[in-house]
Amino acid sequence: MNDRVSQSIKSQLDKLEKISNQISLLISAGEYGKINHLDKMRKKIINDMSSCNYSFENENKNSVLKLISQNQQIISEFKKSQKSSLDKISRNKKCTQAYLATF
Repeated sequence: MNDRVSQSIKSQLDKLEKISNQISLLISAGEYGKINHLDKMRKKIINDMSSCNYSFENENKNSVLKLISQNQQIISEFKKSQKSSLDKISRNKKCTQAYLATF
């Protein structure tokens, strides 16, 4: 039984790692529309693991810490790209307002 639980935890952590890698690649490619589905899957796995109150072994704790670090990096990249996008929109808005003011 304990071995089966351990395998289940490892399997879910592997899924989380794959999903985080896919999200990271999508962010790098600028394909933000596809991230929502992967994020829902990631949240479901995390909720499932939380609801079962798993106790992690040291190896699994390292995997969780690695995933947390990776997710923080993904969020940082996403925020940076969103800020850049918003800055471009703001500049375009100012240019448009200045152009319209000449009429």
